[in-house]
Amino acid sequence: MEGRTVLELAEELQLRRARVMGAYRIELAGFSDTMRDRLRTYGLFAEIISWKLRMFVPTDASGVAILSKALDCCPIERISGREAA
Repeated sequence: MEGRTVLELAEELQLRRARVMGAYRIELAGFSDTMRDRLRTYGLFAEIISWKLRMFVPTDASGVAILSKALDCCPIERISGREAA
């Protein structure tokens, strides 16, 4: 949540911090339509923003367990950094 780190996961997924409506969130990017239901069962939630479906990990106390489930399924393959804007 605090930096510019991007976690590259299996199945070409990425976890990264995103600023949405003035708040920082943890976004899961790169998912396919067939992954949506599975990711929702883990506890990720979806929002349509600018006509695009985006998925996020909750940032409350439940987020740690949800993130753990997602990482069990799609382990980290690489850690990289984002360029400053």
